[in-house]
Amino acid sequence: MTAATALPDFAERAATLRGLGWTKRQAEWLALVCLHSGVFTRRQYADRYGVCRQRADQVARALIEAGVAREARFPDRRAYRPTGVCHVHARSLYRALGIENNRHRKPGSPEVTMRRLLSLDYVLEHQDLHWLPTEPEKLAYFRRLGIPVTTLPQRVYRGSRTDRSTHRYFALKLPIAGNGTTTTFVYTDTADRHRPQSDRIRSWMAAHAALWEALRDRGGAVHIVAVTRTDGAAAANAAILETWRGPPAKAVSLSEGDQRLLGDVERANTTGDLSLLDRYGGWIEAGKRALRLQQRAKDARASAKYIDAYSTHVAERLAPDVLAV
Repeated sequence: MTAATALPDFAERAATLRGLGWTKRQAEWLALVCLHSGVFTRRQYADRYGVCRQRADQVARALIEAGVAREARFPDRRAYRPTGVCHVHARSLYRALGIENNRHRKPGSPEVTMRRLLSLDYVLEHQDLHWLPTEPEKLAYFRRLGIPVTTLPQRVYRGSRTDRSTHRYFALKLPIAGNGTTTTFVYTDTADRHRPQSDRIRSWMAAHAALWEALRDRGGAVHIVAVTRTDGAAAANAAILETWRGPPAKAVSLSEGDQRLLGDVERANTTGDLSLLDRYGGWIEAGKRALRLQQRAKDARASAKYIDAYSTHVAERLAPDVLAV
């Protein structure tokens, strides 16, 4: 990106909130929450700044009284009593940060709220990483690395009143950090009871596999972090991630003749002009050779691994009963 269009870094964003009258600590915390989750617990604040729970509660109440936050309450599974999660929603804060339409402003379901809390928990522990908190920052990062936009996880949303469609990249808004050499992808395990754990993480992998392959093809490294609330869930995810770790597929070398054959087969299929394949003994023989070449490439991909490294993070601040999810 050019200097004229460069996105502000975290310090610059926090400074804009100080311009609204917030203290340095308040501005830093609000910027962290708005960019990465939209929600936080009092314990997350207390642990971040080394203060007591009472002080964290005072901060939360002050934000609520100022009209920039509200309590997002969900029933506790054991006693059916409300458990408070603070949701920062004020448009003025998000507008000042340059993310006025960020979906963190909107309340989420228990599962979405937990996903956001888990994301924030990991970011708080690893603020030294170069985080890419917004969709434009993620897109700019991968473009700089020469990654085709077609490999990025995306969803298409169509308007209810118009024929216009909107592409949203990285729709789950999970944290990604990158320094140009190693890219870290954070997966959050919300313990959704409606889908098996292995299905959830493998579905997430499937959406990112093409991107990870493109990064590794360009000499980059892929690091995956599974964030959970319990040691058991962390171990289960680690067992799956271990099966994904290893060297990428070896490139299948093709001779100039093989490449020409595959190109001619593709053109013949597209145009219907089978005479292009006469030099190979006709379309049947050319088709057989093309299938053999394609099978070689498929066999090489089948033995490939997806990632270079992985780790787990147990968000002990988020006990399993914080939310009823």
